[in-house]
Amino acid sequence: MKRTGFGKCLLTMALLLGSVLVFTGCGKNPGKGEDIVIIPTTENTTAQTESTTPQESTTEQETTTQEESTTEQETTTQEESTTVQESTTQEETTETSQTPTVAEVKAWDLLNNEPLNPTTSGYEELDNLIAGYMTMLKNEGTLTDDMSPYQTVHSIYVWFIKRITYNRGMNVDAGKYSTSDPATTPEEVLWATDLFNTYQGCCYNYSSAFMYIMRYLGYDAHLLSGQVSSYNGGTTPHCWLYVNLGGTAYTFDPDVDMNYYWRNLKEGGTDEKTDTLFCRKMDDMSYFYTIEKYHTN
Repeated sequence: MKRTGFGKCLLTMALLLGSVLVFTGCGKNPGKGEDIVIIPTTENTTAQTESTTPQESTTEQETTTQEESTTEQETTTQEESTTVQESTTQEETTETSQTPTVAEVKAWDLLNNEPLNPTTSGYEELDNLIAGYMTMLKNEGTLTDDMSPYQTVHSIYVWFIKRITYNRGMNVDAGKYSTSDPATTPEEVLWATDLFNTYQGCCYNYSSAFMYIMRYLGYDAHLLSGQVSSYNGGTTPHCWLYVNLGGTAYTFDPDVDMNYYWRNLKEGGTDEKTDTLFCRKMDDMSYFYTIEKYHTN
C-alpha cells in the first residue's frame, strides 16, 4: 500500500512538471503576460508568400499590361504614322510619275520623221539652178546617198553659211543677175535665182534660196519678213523662213547664223556656231523676230 501511495505521488509530480514544460516551450516569457510570438512554419511562409504574390503579381501584370499596351499603342501609332507617310510618299510618287514629262523635240527627229513631198518653184531658170546646185554638192562630197534627211538639210545649211558671200542690198535690184523677166517673176524667185547665179546675197537671198531648197527636198517651207533684233540695239529689216514639221512651225535663218559664225571666228572663237537659229520653234522666237509679212510664193 505504501508503494502504491508513493507511486501515485510520483505520478502526480510528473504530470505537474510536464504541464509546465508545455507552456514555456512556445513563448518568450508567458509568465510576464507578453504576447505569444508564433514563428510561422514553412507551410505558413509559403501560404503567406502565395497570398502576397497574387497581389504583387497582379500589380506587375497590370504594369506589364500597361507597358505592353503603351508599347503596342506607340508601335501602332508609329506603324500608322509610317504607313501614312509611306502612303503619302507613294501617292506623291504616283502623282509625280503620272505627271507627263515633256521631252525636248530634236531637230533630227523632226526632219527625219516628216513625210516628204518634193516640189519645184515652177520657174525654169530657178529649178534648173537648184538641180545643178544639188549635183555639185554630191560631186564635191558635201552630200552622199546614205545621208538622212536631217543630215542633208544641215549640210546644205552649213554650206550656205560658209560658202555664200554676204552682199548687202541685193534684194533692191531683184533679178539683176537673172534671165527671168522681173515683170512676171515673183521677187522671192528672183532673190533665189540671183543667189544661185552669183553665190552672193543678203538675208532675202539667203532665206528665199534656202526655202526653195527645202521645198525641193520635200518640206513645207515658207518665207517671212519683218524686223529682227540688231547688234547695235533696236531692230532692223530682215527676211527668214519657217518650215512646218509635225504640224508646228520651226524657223530657219541661214543669214543670221552666217553672221554668228563669222563673228565668232573673228573674235577668236574655236567652236563653229552654225545652227543657233536652225530649226527653232517659231512660237519661242517672238522675242527676236517681229513678223510683218507672210510671203505667198
